[in-house]
Amino acid sequence: MLFGRFICASILHMSLIDEVSSGLNFMKYSANHPYKFGNFLIPWSVGFMQFASAIGVETSNIGVLCCALDPINLVFNFIALAIVAEFDNYVYESLKNESIKVLVEKKFYKRVLVVNHTTSKKCGLEERSSVKDDDGEYRPLRVTFESRTLLNMVLFSLYKFMRAFYVSLFYYFLPFSAILISTLLPIEYRFY
Repeated sequence: MLFGRFICASILHMSLIDEVSSGLNFMKYSANHPYKFGNFLIPWSVGFMQFASAIGVETSNIGVLCCALDPINLVFNFIALAIVAEFDNYVYESLKNESIKVLVEKKFYKRVLVVNHTTSKKCGLEERSSVKDDDGEYRPLRVTFESRTLLNMVLFSLYKFMRAFYVSLFYYFLPFSAILISTLLPIEYRFY
């Protein structure tokens, strides 16, 4: 059972990595390019919802897998959560003749959502991007924390916190938590 839990957790984890990464990228893009949106909080929130829903599905998956008592329930629960995790992709694929579908296709948004700014410390403060501001002057290439509005500072800080969680815990550790929880739960209940 322990090996089965790890395999199921790893398979779902690998299928959700792109969803989580995409949500983080949306949050970073909207925080670094607020002038491209009427209200940059909306695209940031969309990225956050994608990030949070993928984390929630994976956390639920680990909880359900650890509660399964036999291999049949383990597989059935995994399949059910895998369908929930991929539901948005099924809906997207079912849209055949929708004109708005073009807006979310990769070839379109890669041309529209071009990264014009960076937060990299390797970029000099005097470097300019190819984008002009309202006064006709080129915008700075590097976005510093101090140049952000208060809301942008808060959202960018939240993004950095979630990015640290993604890089340090989610990406490497989460599938192994199924093994850890499966091993520790019987020990915990033995003392009651």
